[in-house]
Amino acid sequence: MNILFVGGSNLVIRDGLSTLIPQCLSASGVEVENVFNISVGATGSLFGLENLSMFGKKNIDLVFVEYGINDLPLHSNDKRLWGYAFSALLDKISEKYPSAMLVTILLGRRRERFWEKQAKMHEGMSNITHRYGGLVVDIDSLLKHKSQRIAALDSFYLDDSHYQSPFVTRYISETVVSEFLVAKELGFFNDKKVLLDNDLPRLGLSSVSGEIKCYENSRFMQKTTVLKKNEPVVLSVPGVPVGISFISEFESCSLLIEAGEKKKIINTKRKKASLGRFSFILKQTPLYNFFASDVGFAGMTEVKLTAVDTSSAGWDASIMQNTYGMEPAEPESNSKIFISHISSCFVKKAS
Repeated sequence: MNILFVGGSNLVIRDGLSTLIPQCLSASGVEVENVFNISVGATGSLFGLENLSMFGKKNIDLVFVEYGINDLPLHSNDKRLWGYAFSALLDKISEKYPSAMLVTILLGRRRERFWEKQAKMHEGMSNITHRYGGLVVDIDSLLKHKSQRIAALDSFYLDDSHYQSPFVTRYISETVVSEFLVAKELGFFNDKKVLLDNDLPRLGLSSVSGEIKCYENSRFMQKTTVLKKNEPVVLSVPGVPVGISFISEFESCSLLIEAGEKKKIINTKRKKASLGRFSFILKQTPLYNFFASDVGFAGMTEVKLTAVDTSSAGWDASIMQNTYGMEPAEPESNSKIFISHISSCFVKKAS
């Protein structure tokens, strides 16, 4: 069995689910041949869709998806784009791996103030997963139920969004594997029919021409284009731009993106408190409210990108999109943007 993990940091951390789930499968008699993991911390399903679109491995038998925590900001700020992103991700999985079994793992945040909105998103994730013949394992509800009888819910968590490892992550992994094996033995996946949604816009990935800088660590290699401060770049993308992926590092500044009448500033620099923990971080920021109900997805859109900081002529705090963990760039002479891709949604013209 070849396994693929697609999700956020709970599928990346040491002694986490991507390590323990294959171990539990092997202990249950399943022969695990290869494990592929394209998960990236602090990213959502829109970036999962981008990453999966560029992933080349073809022989996959089982896919685990986990965005029950990281997708909450997108779901709260732009529900329509979230619905597209999660649906299109599962659609892409079904397209690339039509015979693969799909399991969506629902994890949750520790703080109660998120629970109501999170429950609505989890319901949406479950409905979309069922539409694609996948199994949903609701770990969030299970642990909340356990907390009423065993220990306070906080004791299951390492922090607001990550679980204690290895004892809680092993329990989660064993539960996920048990649910999967029962479903498999009872024929849950036997009648899966791949019904792709032909009405979903396609994902376009556009890169910017210019100076190239590569970043590499033990898990991935990312090629970026360097945009120097206050030097605009114009390109055309298919359909409507919906997200920007980039590298955040010490020299990073903010990005002004202009597409038609829409303008937005996104911050690509990590806050000072977390900047020193990593030399660089791979990120993606969805563009809230670009994916509106009154836009068309046919044709090309001209996009203007400008690296800016708070001293730039194009700086406008009123169009800045607040993103957790990121901050506006203060004036620095050598500030830059390290952009990977612009994600866009488009429809193919009828032939």
